[in-house]
Amino acid sequence: MHGWLYIAWLCAALIAFYFVCVAVGVTAGLLAARWLARADEMDEAQARVFGSYRPSLGLRVLGQAVEIIASAFDLLLRFLWMLRLLPEPRDPGSGTPIVLLPGYFENAGGMWWLARRLSRRGFRPVLVDFPSTFVGIDHNARYLQQRLSEVRESTGSDRVAIIAHSMGGVVARTLLLSEQEHGVLTLIALASPFRGTHLARLAAWFHMGASAVDMCPQSPFSGRYLPSAQASVPIRCIVGEQENIVSPPWSCVLPGCDTYVLSLPVGHDAPLHMQESYAQVEAWLEQDGVQRASGP
Repeated sequence: MHGWLYIAWLCAALIAFYFVCVAVGVTAGLLAARWLARADEMDEAQARVFGSYRPSLGLRVLGQAVEIIASAFDLLLRFLWMLRLLPEPRDPGSGTPIVLLPGYFENAGGMWWLARRLSRRGFRPVLVDFPSTFVGIDHNARYLQQRLSEVRESTGSDRVAIIAHSMGGVVARTLLLSEQEHGVLTLIALASPFRGTHLARLAAWFHMGASAVDMCPQSPFSGRYLPSAQASVPIRCIVGEQENIVSPPWSCVLPGCDTYVLSLPVGHDAPLHMQESYAQVEAWLEQDGVQRASGP
């Protein structure tokens, strides 16, 4: 009896320690993101989205708590995916394929819960991992083009939809702007730093990959893919106001593209696991003509 009690206390202590570490990381990221972007001003398009958003202190505290829980859950999913303990989404055999892309320093496990939700709602999700999230954005855009061609060929679909998190959205937009025959129907991004993020400067300083350099504001890469550049298909984005990775959070805003700010001020990972995000994603998919699977 005492042995089982000891094991229970040890497990509880490890879980508590895990959540404390996540909470410290999320909070430090939020503070760093705010500090680094303190001098950034919104342009007209960004002000239309974020200018009137003023959450209360209570909502901010709640949003931070939700972000910590979501980040802890997200890390667990990525770990389980790395160990191959999460099943691939079931292919219903019909419907528009929806390719789900992870972000920087992530794998497809972070998108697994969203894919599960989409599958249960009758859609056809396909999880895709990048060979490396540290190589340049252009390199991963070429890889994505190849994977999309493979998905279209294997499913017999003329076009696919993309749902991407963080850097995955930047990679997808790069493909849309650089290739005419991309075969993409729509791009829905969650917390994607289309205009760069100041926190990427820290990753670049530690030599954590060419992609980190590309995601720095005013990088040569961002100069080639300006915010004003228009894609041939809709680009939409969901973001939380208390971003702990995208600095500033309004870096997600592109002129002429829909940006949805979540009512609860959360950070980088929570948009992947919130009912409000799911509802908006589903509404956009239907609006852009993404077909559900037919039959049972």
